[in-house]
Amino acid sequence: MRRILKLQPVALLVAAVGLVAVLLTPVASAQTQNDVEVRDQLIANQEDLLNTYRCQFGVDTGVVPGGCPTPDRIEPGPAPANPTQNDIDVRDGLIQSQEALLNIYRCQFDVDTQLVPGGCAADGVEGGQQPDDAPSIDPPSESAVIGVLDGLAVEAEYEGSGYVRAEFEHDRGYLCDNAGTDPYTGISFSPSTCDVDHIVAAQEAFESGAWAWDTARRMAFGNDAENLVATRDCVNRSKGARDMAEWSGRIGSGVCQGTETTVEGRCFMAQEMVQVKAAYSLSVDQDEKDALTTALADCSGRRFPSTLTGSITGTIEANSDCHPAYSPCLPNLPGDAINCGDLTAAQKPVTVLVPGVDPYRLDRDGDGRGCTS
Repeated sequence: MRRILKLQPVALLVAAVGLVAVLLTPVASAQTQNDVEVRDQLIANQEDLLNTYRCQFGVDTGVVPGGCPTPDRIEPGPAPANPTQNDIDVRDGLIQSQEALLNIYRCQFDVDTQLVPGGCAADGVEGGQQPDDAPSIDPPSESAVIGVLDGLAVEAEYEGSGYVRAEFEHDRGYLCDNAGTDPYTGISFSPSTCDVDHIVAAQEAFESGAWAWDTARRMAFGNDAENLVATRDCVNRSKGARDMAEWSGRIGSGVCQGTETTVEGRCFMAQEMVQVKAAYSLSVDQDEKDALTTALADCSGRRFPSTLTGSITGTIEANSDCHPAYSPCLPNLPGDAINCGDLTAAQKPVTVLVPGVDPYRLDRDGDGRGCTS
C-alpha cells in the first residue's frame, strides 16, 4: 500500500468519491489502460485515507506501511486528548466502513485480493456482489448513529405555552416543484400532492428545547434545509407534529389510508431526527429515544432514500463553552448560529476536527478548513 499521509482526509475522500462516478457503468470485459489507471488510483486513494485515519485516531497503526509520522505532521490535527466512548465508536465505525469499501474494490477489480480477510467470494466480488454492480458508499453504521443518539439529553417534553407555528415557517416551496417519492412510505407524489415536511416537527422542537429560543433562532430552524424534505401531502399530515414514538407510521384515513412507512423510511426518519436534534442540542424523551433506537437497529445494510441530505460522523455536545467540532475555540451554540463574519482574526482559519461535522457550515468546500479568506 502507498503511504501519503500529508494529505487532508477530507480531500482524499472527495477524490475517492469523485472517482466512484467511473464505476456507475458495468465493468467491461476488455478494460482499457485508462480504466486500470483510474481504478488503481481509486484504490490508492482509499488506502491513503484509511492509513490517515489509522494514524490520526491511533487505530491499527501497526499495519501502516512505514509507520505513522510524528503527530505534528498529521492533518487536520491529532485526536482529542480525552476521546469519549462515542468518539471511539464513531472513528472505529468510519475505519471499518473504509476497510469494507476498499475490499469491495480489491475484489471487483482483482487488485491485492490476498489482503481481503477470508478472500473474495466465488464470483470474484466480496460479499457476492456481481462484477457489473457499481459499488456504493453506505450511510453511517447504525452503531455510529446510536452513539450520537446516546449523547442527547433525555428529558420530558416541555408542557408550557408559547408555541407559535408562524415562528417556525419555511420558504422552501421549491422542494415541491417536481414529482418525487415520499421518503417515509415510498409512494409517489406529484407537485400538486406534495408537502414540505419538517422531519423534526416545529412543535416537537419547541417541546424539546426550542421553547427557550428567541424568534430569530426559531425561524432559522424552521427554514433549515437539513430538516426539510418533500413528502406526499397525506403522509405529512398523518405524521404531523409527532416524534418517532408518537407516530406509528400507518396512515388511517384519506387518500393514503392503509399505507405504512417502510423499514428504509423509518431508518431515514430516525437518522435525520437524530442528526437535527444533535445539531440543535434538542432533547429526546425516554419513549422517543427507545423508538429511535429500535428503528436504527433495523438499519444495518439498508440503503436510505435518495432524499437523505446529510450524514453523521460525529456528535455535537452542548456541555462545553467551546464547540467540540472546531479548533480554535468557538462559542458552543445550537444550529448554524455563527458565520465567518462573526469571528475575529485570531479565530481564523477554522479547522473542522471531525470530517463532515460542520454544524456552523464554515467549511464550504469540504477541505477541512473554514473561513480561510
